[in-house]
Amino acid sequence: MKILFASMPHPTHFQPMLPLAWALRAAGHEVRVMGHPDLTETTTGSGMTAVPVGEPGWYRNDTYEPELYGQLMGNGASDFLGTFDWPMTDAAAWSWEGLLGLEKVLISALYAGINNDPVIDEMVAYARHWQPDLVIWEQLTVAGAVAAELIGVPHARFVYGLDFIGRAREEFLHRHDEQPVAHREDPTREWLEETMHRLGGTWTERLRTGGFTISTSVPSTRLDSAGPVESLRYIPYNGPSVVPDWLRKPAERKRVCLTLGLSNEIENTTTTVGDILAGLADLDVEVVATLSADDAAGIGRLPDNVRLVDFVPLHDLLPTCAAIVHHGGIGSRLTAVHHGVPQLVLGHGYDTLMIARRQEELEAGLALPADSATADAVRDHVARLLDEPRFAAGAARMRDELLAQPSPADMVATLERLVGEQAEAA
Repeated sequence: MKILFASMPHPTHFQPMLPLAWALRAAGHEVRVMGHPDLTETTTGSGMTAVPVGEPGWYRNDTYEPELYGQLMGNGASDFLGTFDWPMTDAAAWSWEGLLGLEKVLISALYAGINNDPVIDEMVAYARHWQPDLVIWEQLTVAGAVAAELIGVPHARFVYGLDFIGRAREEFLHRHDEQPVAHREDPTREWLEETMHRLGGTWTERLRTGGFTISTSVPSTRLDSAGPVESLRYIPYNGPSVVPDWLRKPAERKRVCLTLGLSNEIENTTTTVGDILAGLADLDVEVVATLSADDAAGIGRLPDNVRLVDFVPLHDLLPTCAAIVHHGGIGSRLTAVHHGVPQLVLGHGYDTLMIARRQEELEAGLALPADSATADAVRDHVARLLDEPRFAAGAARMRDELLAQPSPADMVATLERLVGEQAEAA
């Protein structure tokens, strides 16, 4: 088979897909990865063949640039999406008016930016040229769905975290159908219907949901998704990396990882990384903090129990750790789950606090809203993770649940069967 992957140009959105791409290649299938030119270096560095489409955008040279991201998201759009009531606690937010407003922001500030006309047109042109048998698209890259529908092949939406945007879409459709016909606006359909018409196709809800979903979420934490879902075991991948010398030796004390992703910031709080490190100074632990040289230079004198590293592969670091403090990113969270490490998530919006609270319910970690993440609060939560055995036990249960999911190699046979079934039905 020929399989085409499509992703937005952010490594942490693309990397969860890579083990499946490798497994398909290892099984003898041809694989290509389409994305903005900003994704090309990440793609080729992983051993995959890249197909650049569109113009360089808001993510460049593996360096997060908040000002470019802000340009894509528009005036206040990022704040709106980040602070929307994704946990469904505010009835007004989930009313027809609230969900219609959410759809408008999602399309204008997120989907249409990632999937602009040049990206869609070039993806479609390449799909028509290469004629893949299957398209697998990262959940925000609906250009992959457009290309698949236009050439008439199966396609799967790849979900790497909570499907909170998918759930919002389902709720929107429920409210939509309750409205008088004259008031049934649908920004998603209006945008994609026009796009499909321009390219010679027709609208279908599969452009948002996929023909089916591939999910790497741990089932006990998962939100329901529309349509069939195929579970896939999350396999950690941190990009090209080298194990440092110090990590080849046993830790002398309990080790705690502090990582805040590419931004190296705690969002929605006045607490700094330096504050948190100072707060952890009296614990009998070694704190490994991943910070860039510039960020580290701004902290000043560090406590004696802190080791600063610019980068270290989490997949190699976390097996040596007794706990991790992080911002709720997919890679940090699922790599910690993979290794059974109790987590303190400083939830700051989107799905970060939702998943943190669910993990807390399952006793696999603790949740701390970023705006409450004082140095003392972080210190006390870390101490609980280390001192209360139930968290290590809960993290081990979640690890076992993750490891019980089908591996990428197992998924190959599933995809071969699904594509074959569709070919027979055509």
